Amino acid sequence: MVLAELRRSPFLDDLTPADRRVVPLLLTLPIGMIAAVLAAVICGAAVFVAFAIGGGGVDAPERMMAAIGRGETPTGFTQVAFMLSLLAFANGGMALAFVGVAALLHRRRLASYFTIAPRFRWRLLLLGLGLFAVTIGPLLLASAALDPKAPGAPILAVSPDLAGRLIYALMVVSLLLIAAAAEELVFRGWLIKVVGAWFPDPRVVLVLSGLLFSAIHFDPNLDAFLTRLAMGVGLAWMTLRLGGVEFAIGAHAANNIVILLFIQPMALKPEPPHAFPPETLVIAPLMLAGYVALAEIAARWAPLRRWTRLAAT
Repeated sequence: MVLAELRRSPFLDDLTPADRRVVPLLLTLPIGMIAAVLAAVICGAAVFVAFAIGGGGVDAPERMMAAIGRGETPTGFTQVAFMLSLLAFANGGMALAFVGVAALLHRRRLASYFTIAPRFRWRLLLLGLGLFAVTIGPLLLASAALDPKAPGAPILAVSPDLAGRLIYALMVVSLLLIAAAAEELVFRGWLIKVVGAWFPDPRVVLVLSGLLFSAIHFDPNLDAFLTRLAMGVGLAWMTLRLGGVEFAIGAHAANNIVILLFIQPMALKPEPPHAFPPETLVIAPLMLAGYVALAEIAARWAPLRRWTRLAAT
């Protein structure tokens, strides 16, 4: 029943035989990557200049770049702001440049990789953000609370006063939304269109998009790979089920926001190899089930369909 709904996914309805042309696809990879690198350099330079002007000199962002190069965890409001800005705007520029090249080569509208709706559905994004925060978010917090090695909530350490913490929270939410939108545009928007053009079976679309999303993180640990695989499949389900990446952007951002505000600070070093924790075999399927459940709530509950204007799409 549910797989039948995915087979009728509106996100794949606009695919034509032209989307299976090999030459544009092969050209997308090198040309898109060149455009993405150029966009990352330009956006990264803009962030560097902005922090140099705001910090009163070039030495401040240079010190932060040196710390990033050493893999040090950002500490303090300015370092975290710099790292998040670099992540959001460099990744955002890369995603827009890469998918923009794909759109030109395949003669598509760039917006078609975001949504099937005439306009971007901001309410659907907010619903994904809110539903994740009130359902899966508390489970993440409970897991962190039970971990004796948990470092403590970063939002409490970044500033001693309420105003500073509120500014930090606003910054984290806004910048992580941009970063999540960049990943969703590439790994759900563009990639699902590409895979769906060649493999109409939604199960193949879900698995391939999840595998590539997990593999691109280059994490040597199997538990991290399986967790990201479950997340990637769940976000792909949201995209197919709801006809766009808006809800997935909200859920993806909410996951990162909860972690960065309440669980652990941003880590620049990859996690060292460790033994496989067997509980991952339970956690990963439950995570996938949670993502699927959120998508089904948004797709099936009439008041939410009306509020997000999903019913009219």
